[in-house]
Amino acid sequence: EKASQYLIKVKMRNLTTLLMEQSWRKIKNKPGVETTEFIYKCHGWTRARRFVAVRILVDTETKGTLLPIPHYEFFCYVTTLSCTPWEAHKLYGKRATNENWIEWCKNQMASGSILTQDFWANSAIFQTSILAYNLLVWMMWLNHEKGFREEPDTIRAWLIHVPARLLHGSRQWVLKLSKTYLFKEQWQRLETSIAELCFA
Repeated sequence: EKASQYLIKVKMRNLTTLLMEQSWRKIKNKPGVETTEFIYKCHGWTRARRFVAVRILVDTETKGTLLPIPHYEFFCYVTTLSCTPWEAHKLYGKRATNENWIEWCKNQMASGSILTQDFWANSAIFQTSILAYNLLVWMMWLNHEKGFREEPDTIRAWLIHVPARLLHGSRQWVLKLSKTYLFKEQWQRLETSIAELCFA
């Protein structure tokens, strides 16, 4: 039976120390980028696994030092894929958008704050959170000429948590925005766009 393949980003204590102990190789035609791979067994694991890592030079400290001190940004993964560390890094980068969506649903659309002990209640809450997120994305794509770029919390801050007063007079409700509201034009444009939507 064939085992499943995986590529998982590593998050663990003392990871930087572990990576600094490895031997690094430069990548041709990529200045400041180095890679390494090694076999390591974490505490609690039944066996050692293959780690691949990439480090990118972000700065070199020279002031007040005898020798230049490089500062790196590290990326480390554990994988069963037979690819180079750089290939693994690029492959994982393609999944970054999906990770953002998961994080937004979990932390900004309440799907990670389910408190009940009932499976079906949890399922209903989770699916409602996903539905709310999908509706939010859908509405932004339909009404924003640049498409959906902002996180849910940002949209709430710009368009929902609005400094305004809801007034009633002449048999109609009026939302009076603050004159100093920074996103007044975007809010009005979005409102007009929603009113003009036609699904016929």
